[in-house]
Amino acid sequence: MHRLLLALTLLTSSVAATETLGPPVEFPNIPEIPVPAGINFGGFFTKDTPVKIVFGVADPGKQMRESLTNAAYSVMYLKPRGIPYEMEVVIYARATLAASQFNEEYAGYLPLMEALHENGVAFRVCNNSMGSLKIAAADLHPFMQVTPAGILEIAKKQMQGFHYISNPDGN
Repeated sequence: MHRLLLALTLLTSSVAATETLGPPVEFPNIPEIPVPAGINFGGFFTKDTPVKIVFGVADPGKQMRESLTNAAYSVMYLKPRGIPYEMEVVIYARATLAASQFNEEYAGYLPLMEALHENGVAFRVCNNSMGSLKIAAADLHPFMQVTPAGILEIAKKQMQGFHYISNPDGN
């Protein structure tokens, strides 16, 4: 029995060690966390089916930070393995403040948001929230697009097969 377990362990580690990875993806202020050999999703994510995720962000503080970090780690896992993905961050309510080029309080998110955008993550900003907070479309970071209503954008994405992630706001 001991020999069988040893053989299975060696086989598993050799299969995991032969996983072909593309170049790693790096994001500002997001440390790489290596995935140990043998830790995986059991072949669930494949190159045939894109992973579709929509993040809903209403809070410009902890929820924004957590959502952007989770998006970065998702890309860091999927992209080097050649697994296609479609990700969108929907910004609404007070989080809309972080979408403005002129809001210095939340400017620290910009390098990570730009890096995510460069890696295929889309950013949509709620027009209703922009109106409430007196933010014009011209005030948004250039890579962000306006959507009529953030909540309906999330509903649309869910109807298109996206998985909705709403990270806790830390309160």
